[in-house]
Amino acid sequence: MTVCLHARLRARLGVLGCRAGAETPGTRIRVLSLFAGVCVLLAGVWAAPAGAATGGSAGWHEKALDGVPRAQWNANDGYCGETSVITAGLRFGQYTSQWTAREMASPGVAQTDPSSQLLLGVNDLRAVSRMRLDAVRAPMTTDFLKFATWVRQRIARGDVVILGMLNNTTELGEDGPGDPEFDHIVPVYGYGSVTAVTPSSRALPSDVITVSDNGLRTSGAQTPMLYSYRVGAMRLSRAGANRPGGPAYSLPKRGPWYGVAVSGVADPTHVTVPVTVDVDVNGEGVQDEPVMVSAPASQPIVLTVTVDRPKGSAGLVLYEYDSFGRVPVRDFAGNASSAARVWRVPAGSGPWTVNVPAMSGDTRAFRAVPAGR
Repeated sequence: MTVCLHARLRARLGVLGCRAGAETPGTRIRVLSLFAGVCVLLAGVWAAPAGAATGGSAGWHEKALDGVPRAQWNANDGYCGETSVITAGLRFGQYTSQWTAREMASPGVAQTDPSSQLLLGVNDLRAVSRMRLDAVRAPMTTDFLKFATWVRQRIARGDVVILGMLNNTTELGEDGPGDPEFDHIVPVYGYGSVTAVTPSSRALPSDVITVSDNGLRTSGAQTPMLYSYRVGAMRLSRAGANRPGGPAYSLPKRGPWYGVAVSGVADPTHVTVPVTVDVDVNGEGVQDEPVMVSAPASQPIVLTVTVDRPKGSAGLVLYEYDSFGRVPVRDFAGNASSAARVWRVPAGSGPWTVNVPAMSGDTRAFRAVPAGR
């Protein structure tokens, strides 16, 4: 495996990159309770706290991302940042390919160029904005509990948090010692605590953060991609992060730490109704070659689009767009001609779903709004 960014490029960009990794195809894992036997507990990884294995017993509080961990491509130095942002997009009603996500991050740059990668602290906000999502970066702080509190509070708000983590290069069979800031970019799938996880609560050393490694470690294995760590024990020195038999992933001992929180669709007038997208497969096929000069052939997929109708809501309109450039951020009715397809969602409350056939290389963005908005 190879490091995403060479040293001179890292110095020019000012941050460090993810590493390439292997995809885990096929396994479909819905994260309804992160601690009900779903977490991967490997050598060196913390043991779940007492009561947590029941998935929500008295005294344990969880906030989980209800979705399926996705698997990245390994080609072109790894698509971990792209896959993490795609995961966030599904949470907020849109799907795209890793190839398109990298184009959004670095338009006009060949994807064989390491500088094209979607990287935290470099082009993450630009990529997210071009995908018609809103996001904020983590505070650049050397106070770890402040950083962990930011993660906890953002998860409590319903955001999808994406972190930069260190790889255990020994366990992953990678060359070199790794980078001092981050090697890999991962989405957070849940947060657990002995206290209620609210937008104003503070992180505790006993809290638990669960991340998906985007299939980096489990090459072709039918296993979960979720790893869980205690907040008070997840920081390691660079040498400690590479300890044989140690945890697969960690955070640097000293900050600042890199993160971004995707908070929803771009919607400054706040008229959209929540939409989520599920995909019937958790990846776009294995692409392990070192260099991939063009997007691989697309495969048929099915998107399950769910509109969360508010209680007592009147009829809604669901718009589908086939490119991010066509997605409006306001006056959806006035821009109806930009939509590839329109559904009338009947009045009522609770989930309303529709299955949409697509191809894995497509972009499909969905926005639900009250009629006339």
